[in-house]
Amino acid sequence: MTLLETENLSKSFDGLKALNNVNITVDRNALTLVMGPNGSGKSTFINAVSGFLKVDSGKVLFEGNDITNKEPNEIYDYGIVRTFQNPVPLKSMTVLENILVSEKHVGEGILNSMFRSKWMKQEEEMVEKAFKILEFLKLDHRWDHPSKSLSGGQMKLLEIGRALMTNPKLIVMDEPIAGVAPGLAHDIFGHVLELKKRGISFLIVEHRLDIIMQYIDNLYVMFNGSVIAHGRGRKEIEDVLNDPKVVEVYIGD
Repeated sequence: MTLLETENLSKSFDGLKALNNVNITVDRNALTLVMGPNGSGKSTFINAVSGFLKVDSGKVLFEGNDITNKEPNEIYDYGIVRTFQNPVPLKSMTVLENILVSEKHVGEGILNSMFRSKWMKQEEEMVEKAFKILEFLKLDHRWDHPSKSLSGGQMKLLEIGRALMTNPKLIVMDEPIAGVAPGLAHDIFGHVLELKKRGISFLIVEHRLDIIMQYIDNLYVMFNGSVIAHGRGRKEIEDVLNDPKVVEVYIGD
């Protein structure tokens, strides 16, 4: 069943077509990979889907709702969250505090902040939820450490943890294992597979095909702003990877 889809999504920069009538579908409870050489439009695409970039034409539909060109905070309310290639934690805050700031808090309002009874219970529930997420990600032993003390791979996990605090339906990930050691990279996707079982869908851009290919359900290949190949399921994905035009523009790049 379709969760997110784009219809003829287009975006130009100074006359250069970064996206050219892009049609991509993300299924529920699936991991969808968008791959392609540098400059193919992958980052532009996920920036457009997550609200960080306005498109010139076309549509982004999420659960049938038109979310085209909405602001990131509005898209967040639909259940879409984004992680970034280079994590930017709040370095002076602890790992736990970094997780907690991700979720909306009733005490953020001026009036509610004045009445402890209005937000204390929610805060207790948030802390409990945050610890469960840290345990799931195997970061609970670092809960009181400043986030700047984490390794690069642990910061990637922290990004996932912050996304999970929002109860997402779709997590958009930009190179989640870039610069991560192979062992931890597989651990990260082990967590992704478990989250997929829990009903969370993933739209991912990643270059490390040797690691990610065993985990994906759907594959799109982009080149020069367009989708040039698409496969759903293992057999079709293998066919795409062996497609001469994909080999030429991507693997042979």
